[in-house]
Amino acid sequence: MVQTPDFDVLDFSRMLARLPEHTPISDDFEEINPQERGVWYSSQRQHMAGWFQAQATKGAGAYSRDEPNRSARRTWQRLASPGGMIWIAEALGVPDETVKQAVADVRAEPEKRRRCGIIRRHIPWEMIAPLANKHTRRPKLRFLAE
Repeated sequence: MVQTPDFDVLDFSRMLARLPEHTPISDDFEEINPQERGVWYSSQRQHMAGWFQAQATKGAGAYSRDEPNRSARRTWQRLASPGGMIWIAEALGVPDETVKQAVADVRAEPEKRRRCGIIRRHIPWEMIAPLANKHTRRPKLRFLAE
């Protein structure tokens, strides 16, 4: 049985809320790939902390779900926000070269629906989880059996 590192989405959300609001690579990415107009958030930090927190509920409107999702890993695997993913990776400390290569490959991809998959190939959850664990006040990483 494979053990997969994971966090409860609420613990992960609280950790994200303490990270720097702006990071250089993601800020540059936002300039070229700006946020949608009329969004409720003012930064990717606010967006991602709110998104992970909301996973613990049944959601609302177009984002409703049958059951709450308590897995940060599952949320990362389903995330459809290139800007948010780049910010999370950079804010957690993924090496700049890795983040920059992911950004370059995303910019070269004309099909928007493929962009998050490109980021996940460069920056898989298995890279995110241990970095996130270093940013928690008390170790929160848990392992789920698959």
